[in-house]
Amino acid sequence: MAIIKKPFSQDGSIDEYVLSNANGTRLHVTNWGARVTQFITKDKNGVPRDIVPGFSTYESWQESLKTDDPYFGATIGRVAGRIHPCDKVDVAGTACVLPENQPNKVCLHGGHLGFDKKIFSAQIVGESNPVSVRMVCVSPDGDQGFPGKVELAVTYSLTEDDAMHIEYAGKLLEGVETIINPTNHTYWNLTGFEEPTIHNHVCQLFADRYMTTMSDHPMIPTGELEPVTGTPLDFVTRPHKYSEHLDDFDKTTFRGYDHIFAASDAPTDNVRQVASVWSETSGLRLTVLTDQPALIMYTGNWISDKLIGKNGIRYGNYAAVAFEPQRFPNAVNIPKFRSQVLLHPGDVFKQRTVYRIDRLV
Repeated sequence: MAIIKKPFSQDGSIDEYVLSNANGTRLHVTNWGARVTQFITKDKNGVPRDIVPGFSTYESWQESLKTDDPYFGATIGRVAGRIHPCDKVDVAGTACVLPENQPNKVCLHGGHLGFDKKIFSAQIVGESNPVSVRMVCVSPDGDQGFPGKVELAVTYSLTEDDAMHIEYAGKLLEGVETIINPTNHTYWNLTGFEEPTIHNHVCQLFADRYMTTMSDHPMIPTGELEPVTGTPLDFVTRPHKYSEHLDDFDKTTFRGYDHIFAASDAPTDNVRQVASVWSETSGLRLTVLTDQPALIMYTGNWISDKLIGKNGIRYGNYAAVAFEPQRFPNAVNIPKFRSQVLLHPGDVFKQRTVYRIDRLV
């Protein structure tokens, strides 16, 4: 196993770390947004495929943001998902005003300049099994409207069994209370974009409930959990291809899967399997394990077809799927889940997620 550091920007101010194992699998992460830039692994025939979208340099990534920002590979926060209403969020008895970066008083993924746009400090912390890099960002009090000075550490590791491990540790350095709920926004196309969409990917979930959304604001969670049985959200009863229902969704709201699945009611002591997806074309299978209660599965419904990424690949709607483990979105406004996202002095917010690749037999 090995880990190397190399420049990701032309001026050398942004770095990329390449973690590799004996199987030839390589995980690339940059300290800009603590994000995954490449995940290269061998398919069933031994052919290497880069199975995540992105751009080859910091400059090309910045240029892409002028067209669209799907949050490829990024660490999301301070709070992932949608907060509504965002103009009067009660934290420590104070009504905080968060950025409205989506219409109708919605703050998405931590605001205009969340963790995904921050430059993290980075340090190699493991050079054998696993190889690891730890990235740290300190967010000042008032950053994007969030109270308190917060430190978030994100540790990426690659193991010999072709698994990417992500561990988060959050601390409130100054202040009396804040909210935190990070996740990772890596998308996956297990054909390496040989197939331009994930319609033929087969998915299985181990979450038999989903969170309903508001009738007049269909992307905002209510906090109520309902069974997936008998709905297009049921990937539990039997695995099936996304193509079975992906094109059935209203094209003006969801467009596809962008739903909150409940694997448990609260964080668990250990990681457990919450999702699996595979491609018969490449023979690659991704398994997601986490200690978080919620899993957002997003099928890239709004990715712009004007984005041209690594190797000249043109992305677009449904180009890849993201699995985003986290505490329940909008929890700060949902009394029964609110405590899950609160952070106080002396607390350490912890989260673990594993994305493991294997091959179909």
